[in-house]
Amino acid sequence: MIRSLLFFVLLLTQVGCHGTPLRQQHSGIELIVLGIAQDGGVPHLGCQKDCCVEARQSRLRLGPACLALVDHRSRKIVLLEATPAIEEQLSLLRQLVGFGNERTSPIDTLLLTHAHIGHYTGLIHFGREVASTDGVTVHCSERMASFLRENGPWSQLVDLGQIQLSPVSPGQPIEVLKGVIATPLSVSHRDEFSDTMAWRIEGPERTLVFCPDIDGWNDGILESLIEGADLCYLDATFYDGRELPGRDLSEIPHPPMVVTMDRLSEEAAIDPGRIRFIHLNHTNPALRDASVRKEIKRRGFSVAEVGERFRLD
Repeated sequence: MIRSLLFFVLLLTQVGCHGTPLRQQHSGIELIVLGIAQDGGVPHLGCQKDCCVEARQSRLRLGPACLALVDHRSRKIVLLEATPAIEEQLSLLRQLVGFGNERTSPIDTLLLTHAHIGHYTGLIHFGREVASTDGVTVHCSERMASFLRENGPWSQLVDLGQIQLSPVSPGQPIEVLKGVIATPLSVSHRDEFSDTMAWRIEGPERTLVFCPDIDGWNDGILESLIEGADLCYLDATFYDGRELPGRDLSEIPHPPMVVTMDRLSEEAAIDPGRIRFIHLNHTNPALRDASVRKEIKRRGFSVAEVGERFRLD
């Protein structure tokens, strides 16, 4: 229990070397982390391991990977991923930034990576049964846009104008906030319903990369993704691949954290905390094992924390 609580205690305190305290107010553009878990979150449906049993007993919740970009001057909000925990995550965002209750729409713009359940199913809450949003811009790939247009209940959101699909191609930059450019990057993943993209976000002063899902670091994609980025949120579904005994991990490929750390050891030594792990499976020991977290930090890496904030200007 003590080890599992370690991670959640960190959520209420200051974050790592690059971040700022949870409640510090800003006047410019910032990134806020709203979720760091894999699609099923913590606790995970059906899991009877200590990781989830203890979370249920303590009524602790950890939502799927999600980031927000906030412009405090215009009070505009860009969300990266619409997760199943979207209500909790946007409630946390309102608490942290001090505005949002007066908004007629919970966000202005949404950036999606792909059509796995932890990344887009929160769109359900944009429908007339819940938030009944009006014209929220959704940037995604053309294949992802086709999936939303052609399948209910997402098609109803399009038909009623509750979301406005704005397909983008890999490498096509778009301005999502004044002075903030987002560029989708094609990555390989299990593409049953859509293709998969990472996002590169260039602010006035800092650039970040968000790649929560990828099959592996082949063909130099890792080095290409992080080049020139000040913050890199990378797929950390599994720590070393041993977390799911009995499962064929070839069916759910992800680069283990230990592989990523080996590949980026020099970069981490130069700029500790620049590489931040996100999208952790509920069984990942980096969520609850103090010794594992200590080793990650010793090597110059960080596990993203819910509520951490970074200035982009």
